[in-house]
Amino acid sequence: MLAVSACCATLGSAFILLAACSAPAVRHAATEPVVQAPVPPVSVPDLAIEPKSLQPPAKPASPWPRLRERYAMPGCDYSPTVRQFASQMASSPAHLTAAFKEAMPFLLIVADQVEKFDMPGEFAFLPWVESSYTMIPGRGDGVAGMWQLMPFTARENGLRVDAEYDGRLDVTASSRTALGLLKQYKENFGDWRLANMAFNAGENSLRAALGRRRSIATGEIAKLRLNQVNYEHLTKLLAVSCIVSAPERYHVELPEPEADDVLTQLELPAPVDLRLAAKLAGMDFAELQRLNPAYLKVRMPERGPYHLLVPATQRAAVERTLGMLPQYAWQNWHEARLQQPQNLDTLSMAYDVDATALARVNRVDAASRTLPAGTRLMLPGRGGEASPAVASVAPATVSVAAKTSDATRTQAAGEGTCTVRPGDTLWDIAQRYGVRMEDLLHWNRLSRNATLRLGQKLMLSAPEREAMR
Repeated sequence: MLAVSACCATLGSAFILLAACSAPAVRHAATEPVVQAPVPPVSVPDLAIEPKSLQPPAKPASPWPRLRERYAMPGCDYSPTVRQFASQMASSPAHLTAAFKEAMPFLLIVADQVEKFDMPGEFAFLPWVESSYTMIPGRGDGVAGMWQLMPFTARENGLRVDAEYDGRLDVTASSRTALGLLKQYKENFGDWRLANMAFNAGENSLRAALGRRRSIATGEIAKLRLNQVNYEHLTKLLAVSCIVSAPERYHVELPEPEADDVLTQLELPAPVDLRLAAKLAGMDFAELQRLNPAYLKVRMPERGPYHLLVPATQRAAVERTLGMLPQYAWQNWHEARLQQPQNLDTLSMAYDVDATALARVNRVDAASRTLPAGTRLMLPGRGGEASPAVASVAPATVSVAAKTSDATRTQAAGEGTCTVRPGDTLWDIAQRYGVRMEDLLHWNRLSRNATLRLGQKLMLSAPEREAMR
């Protein structure tokens, strides 16, 4: 409840204070699983992901007419209490409009799922009543997510909940589970209003209130021995539906979705570092996390699932660049800072990734090639794996000067050659002796993919005939 109160204070609207703060903790009872199995890890060769479409998405359709057409409950006509709650919720129309606008990306996903499940349109507003469409994190055995599901209920219905991934915070997966439960309650109790009460109070509590009755007349629903908050839960759902059905009556302007509100789910064959995904989508990391809060760490877990919600406008860019990177390089990336000017081709060879892809990840001009010292980059590998030419952005950073000593540089200048040792690469030698990779290749007439031999002698300065020119 403290988490819900904090959410209410942040949004600061009368609607949220009414609809979220007073909502009780939900105790959904387990029923037969509505299976939403996680995507298992897949061992797939390094295949490029082909973008499905490079065309910009069409203007999104308004969700409001679609949902109104699916209404199946009385709404404004249910009782005077519903109209009273609707008036209170709409007491600050501008705040309510802003709140609808903020929730629009998730509302569109839920509206799509309502249609797929062939459900009444009113249930698209159930996350408003539960959490104001906020992905409330789980604490212990408490409820979590915008549907406020208990961990036991989530697991019993096919959602994974563990230290790396909480399916209750997965927008699409949790919506499928919640709507599947509601549909099952409708089959069990024969009335959508009773289904809503079962979702809030728990299936066992509703069965106890019904006693031996297998059906109940509409007028008798209000006479069931349930907690008052269970009745208010239904009243609030009908009140929101009432406002959407007649917004002009309450002086509320319903916002229309923009192109950036439309989200698309990418199904991937391998785990991805979410910081890399944010770069590819041109988003702040915090915003990508807001869309994908089910991943509790910065990387997708090895055991999956491997799916990602991104704005539909950015889907092609994400697919295009991921397809240029080997899958083994997707999961581990870190932020680093160049300690000296570096050529983009040299970095791509050192980290075994495509130079164009590396440029796209970091939003740098691939044509310029040479990046100045101090440039901050996202590079493959974990933070402790940074090359001497780059410093991982962390407290334990070791500078180039610490790894390339003056004595080593003096040795290079004095001897003019070095001997290849076990494990050496061209990159290691260039950094160890403080020479440019391009010069090392030129002086020794080597290609970038040349194979070094143990004991091979390499020139560390220009041959005398070149130095005299």
